[in-house]
Formats: sequence, C-alpha cells, structure tokens
Amino acid sequence: KGDICDHDPVLQTLRAHNVDAIMHLAAESHVDRSIDGPDAFVETNIVGTFRLLKAALAYWQELREPLKTNFRFHHISTDEVFGDLPLDSGIFTEETPYRPSSPYSASKAASDHLVRAWHQTYGLPVLISNSSNNYGPFHFPEKLIPLTIINGLEELPIPIYGNGLNVRDWLYVEDHARALACVLRHGRIGESYNIDGSAERTNLNVVEAICAMLDEKRPRQNGTRHAELITYVKDRPGHDRRYAIDTSKIEHELDWRPLESFESGLEKTVQWYLDNMWWWRPIRQGRYVGERLGYVAWRILVTGREGQLARSLAAEAAKRSAMKLVIMGRPSLDLTRPETVHRVIAHARPDIVISAAAYTAVDQAEDEPALAREINAAGAKAVAEAAYQCGAPVIHLSTDYVFAGDTLTAYTEEETPSPKNVYGQTKLEGEGLVALANPQHVILRTAWVFSPSGRNFVKTMLHLARERDAVAVVADQWGNPTSALELARAILHIATRLGTPNPPYGLYHLAGAGDVNWSGFARAIIAESRALGGPEANVIDIASYDYPTRAARPANSRLSCDKFNAAFNWQMPHWQESVGEVVARLLGDG
Repeated sequence: KGDICDHDPVLQTLRAHNVDAIMHLAAESHVDRSIDGPDAFVETNIVGTFRLLKAALAYWQELREPLKTNFRFHHISTDEVFGDLPLDSGIFTEETPYRPSSPYSASKAASDHLVRAWHQTYGLPVLISNSSNNYGPFHFPEKLIPLTIINGLEELPIPIYGNGLNVRDWLYVEDHARALACVLRHGRIGESYNIDGSAERTNLNVVEAICAMLDEKRPRQNGTRHAELITYVKDRPGHDRRYAIDTSKIEHELDWRPLESFESGLEKTVQWYLDNMWWWRPIRQGRYVGERLGYVAWRILVTGREGQLARSLAAEAAKRSAMKLVIMGRPSLDLTRPETVHRVIAHARPDIVISAAAYTAVDQAEDEPALAREINAAGAKAVAEAAYQCGAPVIHLSTDYVFAGDTLTAYTEEETPSPKNVYGQTKLEGEGLVALANPQHVILRTAWVFSPSGRNFVKTMLHLARERDAVAVVADQWGNPTSALELARAILHIATRLGTPNPPYGLYHLAGAGDVNWSGFARAIIAESRALGGPEANVIDIASYDYPTRAARPANSRLSCDKFNAAFNWQMPHWQESVGEVVARLLGDG
C-alpha cells in the first residue's frame, strides 16, 4: 500500500518492480464531494500527480535502453475538463480548449497540464486519455448507476438532480480497460485520446432504464414500479448540461471501438449488483447510506430544539451530507408569539419544516389549558403558515392521545379521535389548523417516545432501578413504544420523498412495531439493563386506579401504521429492538 503523494516510496516501488509503464488511474473523482471538500481533490489530483511525475521522471532517467525508449506514463483523465455543451449540439475533440466547471474537473485539468508539461520540458514519454462516464462492476455506491440499483433493491428513494435532463455519455468499464491497454501499447507519445461508449443518455433515461430492469429481475414487494421511488432533489452548483466527445481519433489510429451497447452493459451491471451483495452491502452499512453527496439538497428547519426528536434528528442528519438541519427553540422561536415565528422562519428560508415543538406536560396541561392550546394549536398553525409562505412543506408531529382508548384494536387514521385530556385535545386542534394552513403537510401521530436524551420512560425506569428493588407500573394501558432515533430516521426518509413530483401528503400513524403495556415495557427495559450489567429491579403490575394522575390516559392507544408503510415504503423496527439500542447508549453514557 502507498500514496501517490509520497515521492520516495513511489520511486522505491518503481525501482523494486522494474516497472515498464505507469498507468495513472488514482484520483478523487466524485464531483459532488469536490464541492463540499475540494482540498482532497487538489491534494490527490494535482499534488499527487506532480509527485508521481517527479518520481516517474527520476526513474525513467535511470533506465537503460531499450527500457528507456519503451517506457510510458499514461495519465487517465475525464471529459469533464472540457466544460459543458448545449443539450442539442456540439462535441468535444482532443483540440477543444479546457473549461472545467467544478473543483473536480479543475483539478483533473490541472493534472493534465502537468503531464503535458513534463513531456514538453523533460521529455517524459507520456500519453493522456479522456473518457466519458464509466459504469460496471465494483462501482462505488455513491455514483448514479450503482446508487440507483442499490436504492432500488433496498426500496429507498432514488435521487435525481434537478429535472434529470442533464446528458452524459456512458462507457462500460471493460470497454474502457481495453481502450486504455490499446492507448498504452500503440498510442503516439505526447498525444491525447478521447474514449466514450457512444451512448448519450439523460440521467432520467438512465435511472428509468435501471428501474425497468429491476422491475423484471427483482419486483418490488408491494407490486409497484421501481420508478415510483424516483425523487427529484435540488440541482448541484455548476452542474454541466451535457458531455459528448468525438472518438474518431482512437477509432482511426488505434482501431478501438466499444463492444458493449449501453443496454447490454447496463444489463450486466444490474445483474452484477444483484449477484454481489457481499461487496456493496458492507459499504452501505459501514460508510455510506445512499444519499447524494456534496451539496446540501435540503435545508430543514426543526422546531423544539430541546426535545427528544430534535436531538435525534440532529444526530441522524449529521450522517447525511445531503441535509442541513437548522434546529430552533425558545427564545428565538417562541410558539406563543406567532409574529416572531413568521419572521424567524421567513429569514431561515427552509426547504422543509419539521414541527416538533409542543407542550407535552400531559398532567400540567389540565391546569394550563390556555397555554397548552396556545402552543399546540395556535403555535403549530403559525409554524405551518410560515412554512407555506416560504413554499416549504411541513412535517407536523402529533400524538396517540387524540384517541379515547375505548377499543381493543389498533387505531387507523380513518377512526374518529376523541381525546380524554387537554393535551390530546390541543394536539388534535393543532392537526386541523396545520392541515388548513399548509396543504403541503405530513401529519404524524406517534406514541410513547423514548431516546437517550430528554425525559422519557426508559430513563425513568433505569433511574428507579438504581434506587429501588421494585417498581410499580400500570399494566392496563397499551400502546406502541417508539424510539426517537427510529422516528428521526423515518422522518428524514419522508423528507426525501417530499421531493417527488407527487408527494404523499396527508395524515399518518408512525410508531414502533409491536405493542405492549407499560409494565411489559418496563420489564423489557430492565431485562436489557440486566444483560448489559446495568441496574435491575422487580416490576410489579398495578392498575391505573392505583396510580391516579391529573389527566386521564387512554387504556388503548395502539396505532396501525399500515397506511404509512404503504405510502412511504418504510417499516419501523419492533420496539424491543429499539429499546436495546437506547438502553445500551444510556448505560454507556452513565
């Protein structure tokens, strides 16, 4: 292993292996990444090429004939150095002046110039080739074709920049490998050669072709087309409209032509990703989760800065470079002051608003109904109105406590709410006002939220287990414990879907899979704690009348999430899996 930026180890390697030629393929190559982090592109593509050229020159000057005459330095570059073309005309030749548009293409253009300079100044026998977009096996999942295949297989949103009409020429990687070997063996020293696959396609054409292949090879579980996963996201800065290159030079001089059509190469590529999950799945699980990189696609404003959900959203969004969260709370964003809410949100200019702030003191709300209503109803309305005035959809959080709990089955969105307490009533009023204030709304009723932060049932049980040998917990109230971490992941998934042409706006239930009563929930928490060497205590079942509270609670607040699962193709994990994650974090922090 080595680094092209390290001159001495590179030179030692050349000497140790008696190298006949250098084929310089090493590069930082993802345009999106270069926008957010150009430093690595300058270091690898420019400085790295410079140091590799220095080492190659020193090595070449040491060689004896005929090795010196036969030596070649082949530099592999990109068509992006030429800039872009109109959508309907023009083509790049080897003589086209360079006009790079991004930090990536600028760094590659600079490296091309260095290679030519080392030939002109020092006589180093160099060759340059500029190729169009490659695709095929072992393509890192951040690039368009593998990203589309893998997101399609995992039934995740498939992001497309802008309107998807940017045009690229596609070259199957094995055709490119044959071309490189041809240039290295037979190319004229000091010359450059354009290489492409004669397969111009819009990005949307490419994605739709992959979706059609996946429909045939791996149909979706719900029977719908993979193309319904397509999500249009904000375009990146400096996004070139079209690349097209003239390959007549390599065809006439070196008798090279691609063997694969775009259709045959794409079919091989899709099949390879289907057959080789062992390669790409660890990458997805360990380093990269399938977002478009390098540009903040969505600026998301979140209310309720100190709440469990806002903190969980911050943690999850930090893993996604395509989302930038602006998390606000009192005093700068006070829901009891609607005029301030409007001014602050207008200034922030969000693409999406997540309305998570609420008055959540269920018992105290019985004594402060006006304040609860001011925040949960009027305040929620102000947030939704302000979002609408910015052209932003709103994702509004509500509660299972809108239901009376007098049924034995899980509540669906179609059933009539009938709150038993002030908190539930004010949240229900908020739902109605949000829906009226902003037609672009997703209202989410959730339940029994817990996380490593804030006040919640899991933290309370662990605290009591440290202080007592036994804890008494009600056993006649049933619901769906919901991890704020999983809730955050689902909400960020929703945010990506709001970029589709027909977003699934509406009212949904979203909670952890599976149901349990409070005492069963407590036992699961204690069991996880015990397994990790944490505090433990006996859990004693009691009835609600043994633990009177200021506000009445529903005996059954189970939520059916079938509508959400179908609309967003997302399944929340079982609450017991989530409990283990949260308990482990709490004990680790403690």
